[in-house]
Formats: sequence, structure tokens, C-alpha cells
Amino acid sequence: MNVWEKISAQFGRPTGFLGSLAGTIMAKRGSHLERNVWAMSLLKLRPTDRVLEIGFGPGIAIQKISEVVTEGVIWGIDHSELMLKQASTRNSEAISKGRVRLLLGTVSRLPSQVGQIDKVLDINSFQFWESPVDDLKKVRACMAPNGIVALVHQPRKPGSTDEETDRVGRKFADFLVKAGFRDNSFEKRATNPVSTVCVLGRA
Repeated sequence: MNVWEKISAQFGRPTGFLGSLAGTIMAKRGSHLERNVWAMSLLKLRPTDRVLEIGFGPGIAIQKISEVVTEGVIWGIDHSELMLKQASTRNSEAISKGRVRLLLGTVSRLPSQVGQIDKVLDINSFQFWESPVDDLKKVRACMAPNGIVALVHQPRKPGSTDEETDRVGRKFADFLVKAGFRDNSFEKRATNPVSTVCVLGRA
């Protein structure tokens, strides 16, 4: 495994010292924060929404979502114990009030207590899903009618280009179609160092 592969693996499932470093980068990097705010705007969040973030990392998007979703419930699921710890610390107040509920697990095994969801957000973790189409079908099954899913991706590999962003966006859109989502749309934003894509679909 080369150096980039070792670093990339930590963003997929952070562990140990390098995982802590990856979490800090995700929490502090300005382009990440910009990307999160943009993705949230596309979901058109409402105060009463029930929201699920898949792969919440250090909990930055969860924290921002909780500023808007003040009467609903925000669920998060991530397969990294380290990220669960960081996100829980960052969102401790909202968790204590029952507004944020974070779980350790994978999208392949969504727990039943999540219930019916209005909005689903995934930022730069969809590429790590084991079975994209089958897992998207499981996500759609727990969504409210007309619920919205947003798959957001910004290529981070050194040398990535806007063409790579477009290619990934088309692939994600195809997965949504195969999983039964409708009214799919493709949004793109100029971000540093390479553009970000958001593919949206309705349950």
C-alpha cells in the first residue's frame, strides 16, 4: 500500500493517530465546510425534518444541520468508532436534548429505530459503500414519500480534475436510477482544489 492509499484509507474508516488527524482535517479544512453548507442548501431543510447523515465523520455537517432542524431529529451513522467519539463530543448538547442521535454501523445495516426519514445526506463517503445499489434501496425503504437524498462528492486524490467530478456524478446518478429514485438532478459547484458534485434523487 503506497502513502496515498494509507492516507485515503483513513478517510474511509479513521483509526488511531492518522485517523484522528484525518478527522481534524475534515473538521477544519475550509473547502469541507463550504461543501457542507452548499449540500445543506440543496436539501432545503426544514425545522421539523427527520434527517439522516451517512458517514458523518467528525460531525461537522450534523452540527450545521442542527442549527436549522430545531424541532425534528437528526440521525447519523458511521462505521468508525473514532469518528463517533469526535462527533459525539462536538454535538454533545444536541445529543443530550435528543435532537441528534449518532450510531456506530454501516448503511448496509440501517437500524429500525431510525424510522421514516425526510432528508438523507452523504458527503464523500458514498464511494466507500459496499453495495451501492442495494444499499440505496435500503435507504429509500426508510424514507418518507418524496424524501430527498443528496450524494455529494469532491475528488480528493492528488491530480483529480473537474472531468473526474463529472464522471463520478454520472456514476452516482446511475446508481440512484437503478435503486428506484426519481426526479434525479445533478448540481455542480466550483470548489478548491477541484469542483464538487451533488446528485439528488426523490424517494
